[in-house]
Amino acid sequence: MHETDEALASALWPHLLEAIAAGDRRVYLEARSGERVVLLAESELLRLEGELRRLQQHVAPAHTAPAVNRLTAREAETLQLVAEGLSGAQIADRLQRSSHTIAQHLATIRRKYGVRSSAAAVEAARRAGHLPDTGHLPDTGHKPG
Repeated sequence: MHETDEALASALWPHLLEAIAAGDRRVYLEARSGERVVLLAESELLRLEGELRRLQQHVAPAHTAPAVNRLTAREAETLQLVAEGLSGAQIADRLQRSSHTIAQHLATIRRKYGVRSSAAAVEAARRAGHLPDTGHLPDTGHKPG
């Protein structure tokens, strides 16, 4: 850039930024790599993101079940111990982890299955084939006592 170009750019830059912030302008720049860069106001970005979310809701069926990412080995182990009837504190003791860590694992597991309880996550994992049905005692109709 020449000195006069730099002086002009320096003088115009604050006015340009004010216009962008006011939502009056979008500025398209081109990097040396050829990739375009767009400067726009945050309010415009938020508006565009909102439009994208609305479009995505119309495209994706509302009744679609959440996609379950694979459980990590620690999550699967934690969920198996829940299936065996252990409490969060007992799981923490068994795995030598803090109760907070176990609570985080369980929250992640519930989120992955789109359920509200760890027991529901166990059932969802069994239905999905992600958790063996071992440790699940058959219902004999007899109550302990």
